[in-house]
Formats: sequence, structure tokens, C-alpha cells
Amino acid sequence: MSEERVFMPEPLPVRRLLEWDDLDLKTVAGEAGLSRSIERPELNRPALEMVGFFDKWQRDRIQVLGTGEIAYLESYRSEQKVLENLEHIFSSPPPCVVVTSGLPVFDEITNLAEKHGVTVLSSIHHTTIFTKRLWDHLERELSPYVVKRGVLMDVFNVGVLITGPSSIGKSECALELLVKGHTFVADDLILIRGGQLSVLTGTGRSPVPYHMEIRGIGIIDVSRMYGPRVVRMSKQIDIVVELEDWDTCKEYERLGIEGKTTRILGIDLPCYTIPVKPGRNISTIVEVAVLDQKLKESGVRMAKEFDDKLIKAMRKHEGR
Repeated sequence: MSEERVFMPEPLPVRRLLEWDDLDLKTVAGEAGLSRSIERPELNRPALEMVGFFDKWQRDRIQVLGTGEIAYLESYRSEQKVLENLEHIFSSPPPCVVVTSGLPVFDEITNLAEKHGVTVLSSIHHTTIFTKRLWDHLERELSPYVVKRGVLMDVFNVGVLITGPSSIGKSECALELLVKGHTFVADDLILIRGGQLSVLTGTGRSPVPYHMEIRGIGIIDVSRMYGPRVVRMSKQIDIVVELEDWDTCKEYERLGIEGKTTRILGIDLPCYTIPVKPGRNISTIVEVAVLDQKLKESGVRMAKEFDDKLIKAMRKHEGR
């Protein structure tokens, strides 16, 4: 695959958090801070900072106050040193502060929020649930990304990125896979985000999703033609299938013992190169590639087993 150009996402305004319904957030204080920027997906629970240890503090992270932090403040908020530490947290300032589990937000917190223009949000969800959901959103929105030409399909619950030169038959292959009951994600421009969990997620770049160009026919709406059950907005990318014109001078893989990989955003993915020529059913070959990869992940390597059986048979024959 060609060298990729990596794009960095724009920072998110704090008010964007209010759009994610599964967080159940509401603004408690510091509405002036809703325009502050969130640049990192990592979160911080400032337990050590509340007792005065700021050596490793990351002030550019969202600060989450859970049961432990609120219980500590409730017990010691009358002490001057604790108030100074809290002042230090808000004056830095962080992007925002979130209080979880529907816990009370003390006047000391709201006063500092208004003073320093830092938004304080509240959620009814337990800290563990909330941080997991928030991390998922931020990881998706703030991860670096690349844009590649191809088709992204869900084949046997495996995300398959089909790439290749223009007019090689990527869309036609995807169309055949659709007819076979597999799921369509996007055609032409695929936006691929990479997170810190070694996972790549692809989605369509077009503002009008679920459309595909078929030469000789034009643009078709996959969701209307085949129904909503055969489309999805995004999919984790698990393997890459590269289509190329059959080159009679090139030696193609015949056994498949050595697996090929390709790297996207620093993450290695299994890669299958499929030469295209008349008479080859590419969609069926893609299905076989997916099943082969699923077997490899379960510990079954058919090519290696074939090689071992062949060597064993040859040795047995020579021993006669």
C-alpha cells in the first residue's frame, strides 16, 4: 500500500460531551468553559493532587471526581491546604471537571468553576461505567487518522478493507459480497482511525453514507436497494485485501505459509494480495481469505499442516 498521510483531528469543545446521550451529563457550573478544548482522550482522577502531589499531574486531561474524591472533599474541605490544592486544579486550568455517580457538587467546586471559567459537569453513572464510555468517545474522536481509497465490508463479522488501483473491480467485488449476505460499510474514501488499543476503525468519508459507484450504472444507494440490515456506519478493520491486475511475470503466493502484513497507523494487519483476471470469482476468494484468517487466529494453519503432511508422506515413501 502507498505511504499514508496521517491527519490529526481537531480538538473537541467541552460542549460536545453534552451531545453524547449515553453519558447523561448536565452542566452544574462554569458555562463559560464550554468552549474550552479537549485535545487528549486520557482522563485523570485527581486523588493525589487533592493531597498536594502535583509532580505528575496532567492538567490537559479531563478531571473526573468519583466517590473517593468527593468523600475526601466532604471530610476535609474546611482545611485551607485542601482548598489551595483544589484552587490549583481549577486555576491551571483543565478542559473540564466531571462529578460522577450523581454525587453532590460542593459550593467550593462551583465557586472555583465560575472564578476560573472551568465547566463542571455531573453524571448519574458510576465512575467506572462513565469513564469507559467517555474514553470510547474521546478515543474515537481524537485519534489520528488516514484516508484510503477502497471498500470496507463486514464479511463473516470480520472487517475487510478491499484496496487496489482504480477500475480493478473493488466495488463490483463488494456488490457480489452484498448479494451473498455480507454487510457494507463504505465505498471510495475510507476514513481509518487508530487508537491506543492497537485497533483500527473504518468509516465512510462521504457526508452521504451507504452509496456506491458501479461503472455502467452509476451511483446506487445500498441501504435502499438491499435494506438497512446490510449496512453499518463503522467497522473494526481486521484484514486488508489488495486487488491487482494479474502479472504473468510475478510469482504469487502458492502455499500461504508465510503470512503477509501491511501497516496502517503503526498497526500491522494481515494482508492478502489477490491477482485479478477474467474467470476468477474475487468475492469468493475474499470469503476464503477471511475464513483462512479466522482459522489462523484460532490456531489452525492449513498451509503449514499441508506442508507437514507432505513431508511426512515423502519420508514414508523414501523409507520403503
